[in-house]
Amino acid sequence: MDDVLGLVMLAIVSGIVVTGSVSVTDTARTILLASMFIVGALLLGPHFLKFIIWMLRRLDVLEAKLFISFAFVMFLAWAASLAGLATIVGAFAAGLLMLDSQFRHWGDHRQHRYTIKELFAPIEAILVPIFFVLMGIQVKLEMFMDWQVIAMALALLAAAIAGKVISGLGLRGKGNRLAVGIGMMPRGEVGLVFASIGKTLGVIDAAMFSAVVLMVVVTTLATPPLLKLTLGEGTEDEETEAELTKHCG
Repeated sequence: MDDVLGLVMLAIVSGIVVTGSVSVTDTARTILLASMFIVGALLLGPHFLKFIIWMLRRLDVLEAKLFISFAFVMFLAWAASLAGLATIVGAFAAGLLMLDSQFRHWGDHRQHRYTIKELFAPIEAILVPIFFVLMGIQVKLEMFMDWQVIAMALALLAAAIAGKVISGLGLRGKGNRLAVGIGMMPRGEVGLVFASIGKTLGVIDAAMFSAVVLMVVVTTLATPPLLKLTLGEGTEDEETEAELTKHCG
């Protein structure tokens, strides 16, 4: 839900930049269009996938997973662009729908030699570092010599941490609410994509982009040690997890 709301906000900002003005009507239209696209993709996407898989059922399962997954992501990204939304909106929806269980034509997906994630791991190993390097080289370190930029980065960081920690209080039942909030704290590649698109559209300047990247880096690196401090070692949470693992085989 966090990413979906972010995608809707991105669509609103993109629409404002394209039209050059802030209009309640245009904003409402963008929200409606983005919501309809996401809901439509999630509802109709599985049926479209089933049809494509049936059409290509004579392919080897590995070929089918690679080709159909890649084509489906590109198709929804193109459809989102056609609808006037950012391409990541379509790609995000495709990622939610691309499950190994969709390829049941080739038998139980748990018996398949490779999962979709494993098949795309080599591509990910090449493209993901390139993406992060491209994001990093756009950061202007000299911006952090300005106290106003530092203050903005600290404010973003405080909001990013507080927002997730507070949301962890909504945990139902017994559990470590602080650990849940800290576990949700990292801002990953989606946040960087938002920042990159915003910089390209001219919505944010170099100073704001640098502050956002710093926030993403700090929240990502700080989470593991904070989780370790929160959960500790040999805690009830770990004992419960060990007990569940034992009974679940």
